[in-house]
Amino acid sequence: MTLVRAVVAKALRDAAAFNAGANSAPAAVLWADPERTWEPVIRIFQEAVPILVLGEYDPAAARGPALWLRAVLASPESVELPAHLAERDERNPWVIYLPGVSRGSVVEAAALDDSLAPLAEVAIRSNWWPSAHGQTPWTPHSFLASKQGAGLDIASDSATKAALAQVLDKFLFEDIDDLKRMGRLDSSRLHHLVLDDTVRTLLEWMNEPDEVRASLEGAQWQALVASCKSVYGISPDKDGALTAASKLGGRTGEWGAVWQRFAENPSRYPNLPALLDQARPSVVPLFGDTDPHPDSWPSWNRDQEDALRSALNALGTHPDPRGRVEELAAAHTPREDNVWAALGQAPLARAAGHLAELANRVATASTATDLQSQVAWYSHEGHVIDDLALRTIATAKTAQDRAAVTHALGAIYDPWVDQSARAFQKAAVGTYLGQTGLDVAAGTCVVYVDALRYDLATRVARRLSGLAVVVEPRQAAFPSVTPTGQPAVAPIRISMAGGAAFDAADDQGRSVKGAVLRSALAGAEVQFLDWDTAQVGDPAGTAWTQTNMIDSLGHSHGHQMADLIDHHLDLIAERVRTLLDAGWRKVVVVTDHGFLLPGQAAQKVTLPIQVTEGDAARKPRVARLKAAAARPDFPILPWTWDSSVDMVSAPGAAAFEAGCLYEHGGLSLQECVIPFVTVTRGDSAAAPVQIEAVRWTGQRCRIDYGPAEAEVAAEVRLHPADASSAVGGPKAPTEPGEVKVLVDEEQAPAGASAWVVLLDPSGGILAQAQTTVGGVE
Repeated sequence: MTLVRAVVAKALRDAAAFNAGANSAPAAVLWADPERTWEPVIRIFQEAVPILVLGEYDPAAARGPALWLRAVLASPESVELPAHLAERDERNPWVIYLPGVSRGSVVEAAALDDSLAPLAEVAIRSNWWPSAHGQTPWTPHSFLASKQGAGLDIASDSATKAALAQVLDKFLFEDIDDLKRMGRLDSSRLHHLVLDDTVRTLLEWMNEPDEVRASLEGAQWQALVASCKSVYGISPDKDGALTAASKLGGRTGEWGAVWQRFAENPSRYPNLPALLDQARPSVVPLFGDTDPHPDSWPSWNRDQEDALRSALNALGTHPDPRGRVEELAAAHTPREDNVWAALGQAPLARAAGHLAELANRVATASTATDLQSQVAWYSHEGHVIDDLALRTIATAKTAQDRAAVTHALGAIYDPWVDQSARAFQKAAVGTYLGQTGLDVAAGTCVVYVDALRYDLATRVARRLSGLAVVVEPRQAAFPSVTPTGQPAVAPIRISMAGGAAFDAADDQGRSVKGAVLRSALAGAEVQFLDWDTAQVGDPAGTAWTQTNMIDSLGHSHGHQMADLIDHHLDLIAERVRTLLDAGWRKVVVVTDHGFLLPGQAAQKVTLPIQVTEGDAARKPRVARLKAAAARPDFPILPWTWDSSVDMVSAPGAAAFEAGCLYEHGGLSLQECVIPFVTVTRGDSAAAPVQIEAVRWTGQRCRIDYGPAEAEVAAEVRLHPADASSAVGGPKAPTEPGEVKVLVDEEQAPAGASAWVVLLDPSGGILAQAQTTVGGVE
């Protein structure tokens, strides 16, 4: 069906119909509009119908007094008319629009001899629209609602009529059939035609009142004002943005949907947080009532962050740090899902969640005493504790927050690192054998990454979704420093003969590093591929490429490493993919050692200088002992490359120097259980989505799933197939392979039986697993 504008234009043309056998063609169609209801849109109709307008002389608008109109009818070629005026022909007769003029006043003009008199004679030779004498002139509302007009179902109340007048210029371009499918057109639906998204426009106005007011056309602003009055109970003109912000924060009635819209994309409205704080009620509710939505106000969230910061700083003196962290997580982790967290204003709330999960894992950590069981546990799940510690540090972006989370780690994480290191050292003395040598087949490229700790290797593995990735544990050469560990994971064929300090040396006494290592690689027919230029080499052979970015970052930045590490892991994953894309059948990622990064600086222990071989053979976590010197009461192991040489490790997580943060060289799970990562293209067929693990921290459920690249959402339900039984979610992944869902405590308290459900984009169930809320039986 044609546009509304065309329907009106057709009606005007139809008004010029005449009986050619009995009458001559009318001089024009006269269109009386005593209430001027069509006047704002005449310019639009002039593009479809040749319309002359009665009024002050303005040839550019095809407007002039009665005498001018009569002259145009008599000799249109003598008058310069505007380009937008439709051409006149038999289908498009002249139309004379008479704003503020009734049909009777033209007929009476001859007797009154006023300014309309020149039209009296034209009226005798013309037709009228509407044609029936005495018929009420068409208004936009009466014509569009009439069966003789557009036949639309338009409400007749004053609000709808006013809305139609406000949106008429837009309404004329709407399709008739589309309008009829909308059903009854009332003021709300008419305003929607002008404002495609009233809620967004309302939020944009609150965010920038003056700018948005200036940018909205008349009808659009009027539509917003009318909608605000009828739906949201405010007048933008009279009440202002601050009143609107107060309503937004209250979230009552229709304002709840406006808040939800704001929460979906708060960064779109950067000025709203400050406005909300201005609008925050300052009067304390009476009779014990509380604000139902305190999280509407940014200052409330800041108060919560301040309180949490103080509590984390005091964790070290608390009699039960783990219990206290669980309390803090229960109180603050719900803020991880609010609008202020989305704006990055609730970092400590997120940190509390990490800390609570870390504390739970520490409490259930392995107590195995034999070395192999410890290695197996750490490679399977223990490394996640270190990952959580890094993530906790990374949440804090300010110096104050960083101090708070590292104090908290000092109370929860650091003791476990020390205790686990002591257990590892006890098991390692006399039994630890660092692994050396690497055999690789043709078509394999070795990617060496200095200090790729086990938890970081698992992050890289997640970045390699779509490929076949296997991460396995390997025992690092001891001591866990690069000069000892790098040759141990290199595919070279040379005889090692110990060496000075910690440097593995060949049978010529040369330290196997730098040019010597490259020469040894060449001698083993292993290509050396430059990292920075992303060389890919010949995939038919074998190759080695290396980077020390992680170790360099740790030594130079300490805790700030946590802020930057993910970028470097991205680069490692990119390098692996590039090599496979270049034709390599297999990529093996290896490292020399891991590292310790405690919350607080390591405790210093004294190691007499006279029992060591001097500064060159001494590092914060390890030292080379003199052959004949007395042995200190610290863990001592033979050097991997020369069993006649003893190396002493600092006990637990301690150091031989004060102020140490990022360090390695000693005996600990983190330093010595290193990853061996094998990457191939694998099966190209998409693997089915599976739930790999479900873990609880209070009411927050963490779901690990694979493959990590799968597009999923997660819910926690009381009944797996019943979407209405959801008590948490749906939530999108926080990162590939991981979703966190907060469960409503009132609907499903700790101990309740529930189901974790992974959903595809259409809501279909991909995987499900039964669980117990809170992880307690």
